[in-house]
Amino acid sequence: MSTRKSYTAEKKLKIVDYAEIHGNREAARVYNTDERNVRDWRKNKTVLQTMKPSKRALRLRREFWPDLEIELETWIIDQRKESRRVSTINIQMRAKQIANEKCILNFKASHCWINRFMKRRNLSVRAVTSLGQKLPQDWKEKMAAFKLFVEQNIQGIELQQIGNMDEVPMSFDMPSNFTIDKKGSENIKISTTGSEKCNFTVVLCVTADGGKLPPFVIFKRKTIPKLNFPKGIVVSVNPKGWMTAEMFSLWFQKVWKNRKGSFFNPKSLLILDSARSHLTGEVQQQTKSQSRIAVIPGGLTKLLQPLDISVNKSFKNIIRNLWEDWMINGYKTFTKGGNMKKASYNEVCHWIVKSWDMITPQCIKNGFRKSTVEFYGQLKEHDIESVEYEDEDEIEHNVNQNEAPDELIEILKGVDLESDESFDGFD
Repeated sequence: MSTRKSYTAEKKLKIVDYAEIHGNREAARVYNTDERNVRDWRKNKTVLQTMKPSKRALRLRREFWPDLEIELETWIIDQRKESRRVSTINIQMRAKQIANEKCILNFKASHCWINRFMKRRNLSVRAVTSLGQKLPQDWKEKMAAFKLFVEQNIQGIELQQIGNMDEVPMSFDMPSNFTIDKKGSENIKISTTGSEKCNFTVVLCVTADGGKLPPFVIFKRKTIPKLNFPKGIVVSVNPKGWMTAEMFSLWFQKVWKNRKGSFFNPKSLLILDSARSHLTGEVQQQTKSQSRIAVIPGGLTKLLQPLDISVNKSFKNIIRNLWEDWMINGYKTFTKGGNMKKASYNEVCHWIVKSWDMITPQCIKNGFRKSTVEFYGQLKEHDIESVEYEDEDEIEHNVNQNEAPDELIEILKGVDLESDESFDGFD
């Protein structure tokens, strides 16, 4: 059994110099070491020259090309500011390009180096939390104008008559992108029924007092399945499986017009995103006679839509958990070829109702509170407990303030609220 040896950087360079004259094999024989070590040391000669002569290993070493790493880190930050995806392959290619520009020889940008670089620069692989376009350049002005528009149109309207509607795309199979497995496993597979692309749409609507309206599901079919669907859900179908102007009109009639207190309190405000199905002439004419509409400017739904902020993600996570439980323990049917069939329409509707019931009023209130659609002055007319705040000082501030805050007034300076551009996307 051979004894393991270690060499200082000074000794390695001495062996490298000898090998450059007499060859790797002769250097390995003379210095009683492995020829593979000699080859590696010759490849890393530049690194060895930067080490202390007495140092033997490269553990926990500092960067050898600090200028390269600083420029590479700056490039990564700039890419992420533009919400562009950055992978380790992108880092490798960019690092090699910078090395060529700086005339750095023998730089390979190996995966090992990339891992050490990311650790040194506090970088890591992260899961994407949202997809979509970046904020428009004038997003502050549009957000301020929208807030002012809502503030002016909620006077005399009860919180339970202020609603927000949004469509949530779903599929019959909802596998997660992450799982637990043994280290080194090569084939990380998650079983499904093969219906990941079989989609449908769930239309959700919440009110500012924490209330929930029945979910409206649109299946991709021509006829409504003849099944006993659970209570508390409205089922519809169309060939596309998504929201259209006709589906919006149907939702408005069956869900929004049947909300609690709508008969005796006709004044209401409905907050919508700027989807085309919400803005057609027929839809506008129908909704204007029943409710005031506030359309969120394009690109600002992640800031101004309560459902996007606090509800949709929780709702989808609960349904995913129910689907995973069904995959493990649920009753399933199979085709003649032995393939598992997707969950039934009735089963999916039960998941939707159960998930919707698990969304708490506090979660909904937080969405309205964090969406920057603050209901200034409304708290004087309603129970303070209907909206939750962080502390008593914040409650007192909102109760005593009947106008928009100073920062909103500053933003609105110079914005022509009477022009058409200021209310682009509003109704």
